[in-house]
Parts: sequence; C-alpha cells; structure tokens
Amino acid sequence: MYMSNWIAKLDDFLTLSGRELLTHAGKISHEQALTKAQLEYEKHRNMQINLPSRVETDFEQTIKQLQKPGLKKRGKE
Repeated sequence: MYMSNWIAKLDDFLTLSGRELLTHAGKISHEQALTKAQLEYEKHRNMQINLPSRVETDFEQTIKQLQKPGLKKRGKE
C-alpha cells in the first residue's frame, strides 16, 4: 500500500460524516485564529469565574432546607 492509498482511505473515512473535506488552506490566518481562540477562552473563563462554587451551592441548599417549616433544630428538642 502506498501513501496515496492511505490518503484516499482517510478521505473516505472522513466523508462518512457527510461533511465536505477541506481541500485548500482556508481563509483565516493563523493570527486571526489565535485571536479568536483567545477571545472565546476569555469568555469561557469569565463565565466559569461567575458561576457559584460547589461549596456555595451546597451552602445555599442547606440554608433552604433549614428554612423549611416543620424541621426541628438540633439541640432544642
């Protein structure tokens, strides 16, 4: 088997998804791609920072449970 055979096999495998193969260099430069990736990463990082942590979520759930009527408080039975 030659390299050209492997290329054809790989192209056939990739087209199984129904999408076209990129046969040219594309329209976006390396610098543009890096800038876009950095901007998207910053958006994602900012979203993650603003989400409550596991500790905060658990604390809020505990407070809600304690505020439900009918719950007895420990030590005051």
